[in-house]
Amino acid sequence: MLTPTQHSVHQIGTLARVEPDLLISAGAGSILGAVWTHAPIMAKVTNLAQHAVVLHLSGSTLVDKWRGGCMVGHGSRIGSVSLVPAQVDTQWVLHGPSRVAHIYIDPQYVAQAACAHGMQRSVEFRDFFAETDEVLASMVRLVIAQEQAGTLDELGHDQMMSMMVGHLLRRYALDQSLPAAQPRVTLTAATLRKVFEHIEDRLSAKLRLSELAALVHISEDHFLRSFKAAVGKTPHQYVLAQRLARTRELLVRTQRPIADIAQAAGFKGASHFSATFRAHIGISPSDWREQHRQ
Repeated sequence: MLTPTQHSVHQIGTLARVEPDLLISAGAGSILGAVWTHAPIMAKVTNLAQHAVVLHLSGSTLVDKWRGGCMVGHGSRIGSVSLVPAQVDTQWVLHGPSRVAHIYIDPQYVAQAACAHGMQRSVEFRDFFAETDEVLASMVRLVIAQEQAGTLDELGHDQMMSMMVGHLLRRYALDQSLPAAQPRVTLTAATLRKVFEHIEDRLSAKLRLSELAALVHISEDHFLRSFKAAVGKTPHQYVLAQRLARTRELLVRTQRPIADIAQAAGFKGASHFSATFRAHIGISPSDWREQHRQ
């Protein structure tokens, strides 16, 4: 049985008659998006299970978007973002080869986030095309870079999805806006201690943003922003720092294999751990172990 995201990837691949260049995934079955190279094509997208945010990476900008028999967009731009809305029939004409990245977003997740923002659950996005939105484009580029580096994990996936949907709601929600004044959530010292202790106790497990937010009974978006304001780091940055600290201690004080250390610190595997360690520390775990033992 395909997940909604896997079904979206399969549907788009079938329509475009091409396999994705890259799947953006935080783990087994946790696909966030894909990168595609499209040949010139005319394709009608119907009943897509999820919204697809599209970043135009390179190639031809001769792109037409049709909806309900009317052209709603003509001529894309490199670095611009567009939307393929879920459950809405749209037709796309690519007059030349192009490379794009997709991020897939579950409408149910959007509905839950809208409620947390004080909006109607039935919120819809404006059907935008070739929009200049550097914030959204930067988010897409970041997850591509993390996937290519092998450093994307479950908590990073959750955090990016929360930030992206929050941005979409603030900028593209149709016929409504966020409440002018949302109550400011402040995490007290006691509350933060509770979160820190939970992270320490479950550092070797898969930590999810929903799990951390549930500890303090607030939405994922509010928890993300409140944690950053109180700690100076996002939840993912904090957890990653704790995991790297644990691995450095185990590398020096034990003879345990790299794969065992990766598991003990909550990394997806040895390759994920090694890629993340090198990205943040600058050398491989085995080289770091050798240097610090000497």
